[in-house]
Amino acid sequence: MSIYVTKDFKYKEFACPCCGVFRPINPNLIYRLQNLRDMVDIPIYISSGIRCKKYNKKIGGYINSPHMTGKAVDIHAKRMTIKQLAIKAKEAGFTRIGIYPENHFIHVDVIRPWKSASWIRRNGEYIYYKTFEIALKYI
Repeated sequence: MSIYVTKDFKYKEFACPCCGVFRPINPNLIYRLQNLRDMVDIPIYISSGIRCKKYNKKIGGYINSPHMTGKAVDIHAKRMTIKQLAIKAKEAGFTRIGIYPENHFIHVDVIRPWKSASWIRRNGEYIYYKTFEIALKYI
């Protein structure tokens, strides 16, 4: 039996892939993720949700990644470009959006922007932008 956190997302979709750990998921993240799903009206897939410290380090995640505190997910949708999905994620109210064109996913979170509101990762390098709108020009 699957336990749903919203009408479209199961708890197991958020679990750490290395150890299956569950941590509390920020209610604001859950609300915005379901809002995004309702807006686009197609399935959204979580490729990375909660991460334990070990897994975050293994994949080269940021040392204080919001994934480790249930405030971020990496997502994609099969019938949308990452640019289209990123635009809709901004409309859904996510505070920071990272764009990964080579891997075909976006990172969305609900933490206060401090270094940047958006970024693009290309060829293993991050380019940070103060606003999401500026980042959009480079996708």
